[in-house]
Amino acid sequence: MVTKDILESFFEAENKRDWAIYKQFLHTEIIWQLFDKKVRTIGGVENYMETMKKAYENTDIQFSCQNMQISKDGNRIAAYLINDSGICSLDIFDFKDNLIYREYEFILD
Repeated sequence: MVTKDILESFFEAENKRDWAIYKQFLHTEIIWQLFDKKVRTIGGVENYMETMKKAYENTDIQFSCQNMQISKDGNRIAAYLINDSGICSLDIFDFKDNLIYREYEFILD
């Protein structure tokens, strides 16, 4: 599976809240840097999963990918996302061993 397909499946699992499938796309050394009102760094699969589950607690909000740009080697993807509330983000994903290894998420509000 190419990284574009991996990322699309990752997004689909997130929107469905299928956390068992979602978790399978994460590298064991995952680091997620979230740039919002403050910068947060979330390291490790379990911390990543806990943060995602809390973010979606008591909400059925969905998002879509408006644009995706892929590096020549396929190991970096920039995705422009927008959710049902109109909040946009630019997310940059780095892949290692066909798994998401790094995520840099910039909230654009």
